[in-house]
Amino acid sequence: MLFSILKKIKFKGKIDFIDYKGNKHSFGQAGPYSKVRFTNKSIERKLVRNPGLYLGEGYMNNEIVIEAGTIENFINVITFSYNDYINHNSVFRMYKKILYFFKPFQQFNRLIQSKNNVAHHYDLNEDLYRLMLDKDMQYSCAYFHNENISLEQAQTDKKKHIIKKLQIKDDMEVLDIGCGWGGMALQIVKDTGARVKGITLSENQLATAQRRAQTEGLNEKVKFSLQDYRHEKYKYDRIISVGMFEHVGASYFPEFFSKTYDLLKDPGIFLLHTIGKRGKPVATSPWIRKYIFPGGYIPTLSEITKITEKYNMNITDIEILRMHYAHTLSHWYKRTMDHKKEIIKMFDERFLRMWEFYLLISKYSFVNMGNVVYQIQIAKNIHNLPLTRNYIYN
Repeated sequence: MLFSILKKIKFKGKIDFIDYKGNKHSFGQAGPYSKVRFTNKSIERKLVRNPGLYLGEGYMNNEIVIEAGTIENFINVITFSYNDYINHNSVFRMYKKILYFFKPFQQFNRLIQSKNNVAHHYDLNEDLYRLMLDKDMQYSCAYFHNENISLEQAQTDKKKHIIKKLQIKDDMEVLDIGCGWGGMALQIVKDTGARVKGITLSENQLATAQRRAQTEGLNEKVKFSLQDYRHEKYKYDRIISVGMFEHVGASYFPEFFSKTYDLLKDPGIFLLHTIGKRGKPVATSPWIRKYIFPGGYIPTLSEITKITEKYNMNITDIEILRMHYAHTLSHWYKRTMDHKKEIIKMFDERFLRMWEFYLLISKYSFVNMGNVVYQIQIAKNIHNLPLTRNYIYN
């Protein structure tokens, strides 16, 4: 059944599949090439029923083996044709409808569960992230003025671009929700002299952020806490959240926006930097949910604006970063593969294949599948910002 479905697909590239009996099935023509072997009958059946889960799981378990070309070529081709595959696969189409119906139950992000979900990903061996990320350990989309600049420069430019959007001054107090390893908060202090509080649910990230603040002599200006944003009570001149909103869950969007809006002083500004999805809302990939980001969800712009409209919030600017995250992920993937031996030693080969698949499927979700990054600026008062965006670039 799998190969009868694949015959109906228009591939932008060529794939040779070798089934578990050794028979060759060729699809597509010019473009990226890969030769893929299925090692058992079970994986072929699973890919009909739920490719969203079993494609990644099959690669992790060596049930899907790349014999020629690269795993990146393979993922590039299949992500480009993914919607076509869904349209021709009635079994998976029905499964996706069921998955979407149960979407609220897949993002059960109450206080205790949120911390557990964060720990699943961010409390891995920190050396993994040190090998993969830039020196400042920015684990979010960088800002590429062109494709040829370094990852370090692009991440610095991202931080400075956000700081300019927020018009942060030295007498302000800033809240960084989901502060990671502290790089954004520390950059704000160094560039503006403002006072910053960074909050995270990751114990590993907290320890590193606190250590960095002490080492850089910035303890008087920046404070890091192990804290859920829902427990914050103080009001701020500026609030920033970079790469955290994807962990909130659609059912908790109203709580997130009402809370952040309430924490803003009247002259306050909030900037939300989040992965988003073009098109209609869909449930989180079951593979991503199981192995990478339990409780995670990528919102559409309409899901966000529906909440901001409900609370009569002033959206003052929306910038859509299209390929910036794809470029960021390319850097992360290269650094990961440059350190394969170290990562296998930290974990094992199955983990490396999982991480490799995660980075590539994420990259091509931006290239081929409609993912973008939204930077959404919200002002407590409509008069809190200049009339044009020129202040960001001057």
